[in-house]
Amino acid sequence: MKTVNPLALLLFLLPLHCAAVDGDREQPIEVEADRLEVRELENISIYEGNVALIQGSLNIRSDRLIIHFNDAHELTLMEMSGQPASLRQLDNEQQEMLGEALEIDYIASKSLLELRRSAFFRHAGDLIKGELIRINTDTNAIEASGKSADERVKMVIKPRQNPTPDKPVDNN
Repeated sequence: MKTVNPLALLLFLLPLHCAAVDGDREQPIEVEADRLEVRELENISIYEGNVALIQGSLNIRSDRLIIHFNDAHELTLMEMSGQPASLRQLDNEQQEMLGEALEIDYIASKSLLELRRSAFFRHAGDLIKGELIRINTDTNAIEASGKSADERVKMVIKPRQNPTPDKPVDNN
């Protein structure tokens, strides 16, 4: 097996922005795990055991992370699994986006974040729970489904605060 700098493989990863902080993609990427296996012929890197990936405000935690890339070392697929796997990121208003599921995939060609099996996603006080949650990170479109008719999707929408209009000045 050829030795490769695993951080170099991550250079083009993580366009995961889903309305994320603008500067996150320009931040260095840090990955820690108990084990790393690079399969250069297969274009994958496998991180196992207490995996932590940080890039700016993006924070991914999982038991296992498999990164698939093409011959140009560009991300094609990122597979996370755990009990649960989680991702956390801030948006430009510094509000937390949090997702958890037993399996999380990011499909770069579709800008698609997919949370499967006991999934939830929370942002700005809103919450979605379901068996499957799909988020297009370019358009922020969200789809969710339950396991069956008995296990439906649940969404909690936090009431928005209306800005208080300027009060007229009392000239008396």
